[in-house]
Amino acid sequence: MESEPGSGAEALEALPLEPRSAAEIAADAELGAFLVELSAQVAAMSAEQVEAAAERGAPIPPLPRAPESAAQRRLRLDQEFVAELAAIEAQSARLEGRRRALLAEHMQRMIDQPGDTSAMVREIASFAAVELGLTNPTVERHMTDAWTIVRELSAAHEAAAEGRITTSHLRIIEAETRALREDATVTSVDRDRVVAELVDLAERTSTARLRAKAKQVVNDALSTPLQIRHDTARQRRRVEVTDAGDGMAHLYAFLPALEAHAVHDRLTQAARGKPKEDPRSFDQFRADAFQELLLSGVVPEDLHGTSGIRVKPMIAIPADALCFDGTAAEAEAAGHRFPAMLDGKVIVDLETARRLAGEAPRWLRLFTDPVTGVAVTVDSYTPSAAQRHVLLGRDQRCRAPGCPHPARRADLDHTLAWAEGGATSLDNLGFVCRRDHVLKHSSRWSVEQLPHGVLRWTSPLGQVIDDLPEPVGPVFTDMPRTKPRPPTRTRAERRADQRAALDRLGRWDDPTTWPEPDPVTLRDWYGSPASRAVDDDQNAPPLPF
Repeated sequence: MESEPGSGAEALEALPLEPRSAAEIAADAELGAFLVELSAQVAAMSAEQVEAAAERGAPIPPLPRAPESAAQRRLRLDQEFVAELAAIEAQSARLEGRRRALLAEHMQRMIDQPGDTSAMVREIASFAAVELGLTNPTVERHMTDAWTIVRELSAAHEAAAEGRITTSHLRIIEAETRALREDATVTSVDRDRVVAELVDLAERTSTARLRAKAKQVVNDALSTPLQIRHDTARQRRRVEVTDAGDGMAHLYAFLPALEAHAVHDRLTQAARGKPKEDPRSFDQFRADAFQELLLSGVVPEDLHGTSGIRVKPMIAIPADALCFDGTAAEAEAAGHRFPAMLDGKVIVDLETARRLAGEAPRWLRLFTDPVTGVAVTVDSYTPSAAQRHVLLGRDQRCRAPGCPHPARRADLDHTLAWAEGGATSLDNLGFVCRRDHVLKHSSRWSVEQLPHGVLRWTSPLGQVIDDLPEPVGPVFTDMPRTKPRPPTRTRAERRADQRAALDRLGRWDDPTTWPEPDPVTLRDWYGSPASRAVDDDQNAPPLPF
């Protein structure tokens, strides 16, 4: 019997293979494990049990298992908790993606219809607001935000809808790329490249580290130099107060990033020095110290006097941006766009960095690897101080998975404990915040340090996280070839070139093939030709040929 066209083997061959999602792959693996266990259960059954299951639908007895210990039960419950929470988060992200796509679709429908778009959006938003018990402006804002994300951040929207990144990661990408999307001079290709880079980063890092890295990635892509943007934003600095109810209020200050972090760090240092019997928490002590300083302190008359901030600048070599002979705006215009970083997560404009470096009583030269940009050594005579300075430059933050805590307020931890034979060396040290330091020693997590400062953390569930140090200096990559490559010649062409070269060499070996000398050339070399007066005259000059 002949098969009809488009059926049978031909139809199977014509079906395109679509990429499988991670959920489908996980479901297939779970189904495969279930079938393997079911086969083992059936193989262990007796003939009577098989007959009873086939005829009367009797349950298949489970395989005999060894008694579960307390540690095994704890590990099993931990695995079930993590698996179920991850499944719920992935399902929530997919539902949020459907919600976002629905809002964006009907927002676009209102835009495409003729008439007043704002009025139509308000109308359809009022329908949803009544049904959901929300306000009209809230639904309108949701529709606008969803339309913006789906239209301008399609790669991030798809990643979140597929459960590859969380909704929190998506919100960070949307917030940090707002300036990039508002910059008319940045091409759509550059915007898509930045979004794709941030999505790739979001799939393998925490929200806090994504926010810090996104600032650097977006800053490199913006057309306006950081110094100009900082000077413009600095003009909007202000202090506001809003009522919070219950006799409390919010005091809001919009300040340059360096000064704001310096204020918070000074309050934190004061809280660290409070007596142990003081019942106030760190937040309460900081708030009390803040109001006491403002109410009892003295406001300086000269606002441009000596700064109260003291820094120990680490200058990455080469320090061409810091030592550029010109203004900060001219330095960035000349291509020196590598910004100064505060605690590895806050971008500081070049003018502020140069001012602080000029007021610092001591500098440290920080040498970085030209390929990875990771700190490798630092100038110092005291070994212990040198190690700490190198690791501060290398780590910048707590090296525990996903933790953004600054390294300068963290503990310098031995990866392999000193009591277990661990050395006090750069390849066995790393900064870990107090919270994660206690977790490392009091939990079932294990950590080892790999070459180039990579810390590999392993959970009791089998999760493996490699924490790589962030580059603190410029990273050098191979430049593209400036001259075109020579054309590729075939074997026959190369053999023809060789035969032609040998032929030319052979002619010069045979004097009979030499050409006749040019008289003009002879006259230039030897002057006017002279004939011998007497053929046998021994004193006659020799003829040239």
